[in-house]
Amino acid sequence: MKRVMTVQVVSTVNTSLRNSIVTFSAMGVVACALADMTHEVLGHVTAAGLAGVRIVSLSTVAIQTVEASRLVAAAGTAANLVVGAVCLGLVNRTSKRTNWTYFTWLFAAFNLLNSGYLVASALMGNGDWAAVIRGLSPAWAWRCALGIVGVTVYVGSIRWLARSMAPLVERKEVALQDLRRLVLAGYLAGGAVLTAASVFNPISPKLILISGIGASFVLSAGLLRVPGILERRFSAESGAASAPSSLSVAWVGCALIVGIIFIAVFGPGIRFGG
Repeated sequence: MKRVMTVQVVSTVNTSLRNSIVTFSAMGVVACALADMTHEVLGHVTAAGLAGVRIVSLSTVAIQTVEASRLVAAAGTAANLVVGAVCLGLVNRTSKRTNWTYFTWLFAAFNLLNSGYLVASALMGNGDWAAVIRGLSPAWAWRCALGIVGVTVYVGSIRWLARSMAPLVERKEVALQDLRRLVLAGYLAGGAVLTAASVFNPISPKLILISGIGASFVLSAGLLRVPGILERRFSAESGAASAPSSLSVAWVGCALIVGIIFIAVFGPGIRFGG
């Protein structure tokens, strides 16, 4: 009888974890897509409107304008950092775990980790932040400064994300042994939808690598460091339940709708004017 009961308990735990992974994956799709739109629309498009710069097209990988603007180039990452900071601040004020808590945390992560864009621009000499410092001299000093700021903000963001998740682990609202798999699920799902959308971009196939795979899997890789940081702080046995604890049909449905619109509409891009 004890053996049967043990098997039933293990089966229940495994089912709960699988459901949690599906739900977290759905959240990852929505969070990554919205973080990308935060960058392109709330950041670049808004700045272009304020600066009077005409937009030619908008897609998941970039906006095209008729003229260059430092303000427009910098606004994408700036919007990500502001939105990410606000969202993580809301998570820190949350006293109880809900699906919205985890989604807000993931959304904050995809936004804040876009700070890695500064490092990428400094190393490769292209992208938004290369446009921001273009023409400034000495060029090497500006690139070094850009890289240092980028690394500082990126590392600080990872540590902040870990601190925000720590209370949930400490209160045993999320099982530490499950957190790595849940975070990985959100990371992979978010990266997959952004990469899939970039395949249809109207600008260049090169952007599939740079603004698809690079902007998703590479820039967001710091998210995978969070469980390791928490594992060093807490024992491996910390926590008693995975989170979210059940399959959310609402989040799965939302992910399907957002994913389809993101890939089918914003992937190929929207053109403005004649």
